[in-house]
Amino acid sequence: MGWPRVLVAGGSIGGLTAAVLLRDLGCEVDVYERSHAALEDRGAGIVVLPVTERYFTQRGGEDDRVSLELTFWSYVDRAGVVLSADPDHFRFSGWSTIYRALLDEFGPERYHLGHEMTGFESRPDGVILHLADRPSIEGDLLVCADGLGSTARSILMPEVVPEYAGYVAWRGTTPEAGLSERARADLSDSMIYQVLDPGHILVYAIPDHEGRSTSPHRVINFVWYRNYPTGGPFEDLMMGRDGISRAGTMPPGTIRLEHLTEMRATAAEVLAPTLREVVEGCAEPLIQAVFDLESPRMAFGRVCLIGDAAIGLRPHVAAGQAKACADGWALRDALAAADGDVPLALAAWEPGQLDLGHRALARTREMGQASQFDRTMIPGDPAWKFGLWEPGN
Repeated sequence: MGWPRVLVAGGSIGGLTAAVLLRDLGCEVDVYERSHAALEDRGAGIVVLPVTERYFTQRGGEDDRVSLELTFWSYVDRAGVVLSADPDHFRFSGWSTIYRALLDEFGPERYHLGHEMTGFESRPDGVILHLADRPSIEGDLLVCADGLGSTARSILMPEVVPEYAGYVAWRGTTPEAGLSERARADLSDSMIYQVLDPGHILVYAIPDHEGRSTSPHRVINFVWYRNYPTGGPFEDLMMGRDGISRAGTMPPGTIRLEHLTEMRATAAEVLAPTLREVVEGCAEPLIQAVFDLESPRMAFGRVCLIGDAAIGLRPHVAAGQAKACADGWALRDALAAADGDVPLALAAWEPGQLDLGHRALARTREMGQASQFDRTMIPGDPAWKFGLWEPGN
């Protein structure tokens, strides 16, 4: 039968992972990304689960090109006293570090910027991708990795929409070199959590924008979960200083001064000294609203949804990127087992990826409820360990 011609809509980490894997399998692959320039993370760090960097590590050993390792998962109290410290050896990186490494592997020739998907036609013998600014493209398989606001999902299942969880993540980074000696020591080999009332914050080192992963070149990333109910507080928070109301993300430089002032005042009041120093050192943080998304299907003829386009996880298990990458690896394996038969491969691929996504989403919902509303999050609880399949895995 031969390997299919694959069209990937969405060129982020999930789309690129699927692209390099299917290309290496023997498929002809093109990626179409709506943005007109290479994607940027705006300063966001990520936890790197094994499947996220599997494309690199399968070639032998850990790849310091894309992540760094921290030994300890620590919890501290308001005074900075360590409540627990487990040697978990998780790995961390910047979103853009992983993205750039994957893009380097895929190459620019078939990575097409500025091409937005507007629709598609799935037929028994192929699929046609419609783009906003160029003629339609024919292929055998369309992989839709176009994120939480997926155009493909809105066409296939218009009733499935993201649901706001009632809280947001304040995020940002601070250069490690600018921190005090105490803060640098605290963060030298530890990710640090503090449980708040309500909510929680985590802080960890990631490589800088040049990919340097050793002190003092690293940057320190923070993620602070704070509640903003709808009906006023959330809508006000998401109205930018430029007068634009945003639904999901407030990029650096758009958050209004009164909200920055309130956030920093709260940090001074409730955060441990090292965590407070990291937050205060970030001049222009960003805000990401937390959403749930749960699709009942991922495969439709010769079209499939992967990553957040299908199932959007809350961040608490650090598995959003990992889920997208796992979808890509499973798709590669299914196509290989089916000798390139797309309908047969997608039929075999969908049940397992749906089950994985739904179980991970259920865990993140329980964790969000416990930390943000029930206030039952316990420092040192092993159930909070990162992992896609289960805590720690």
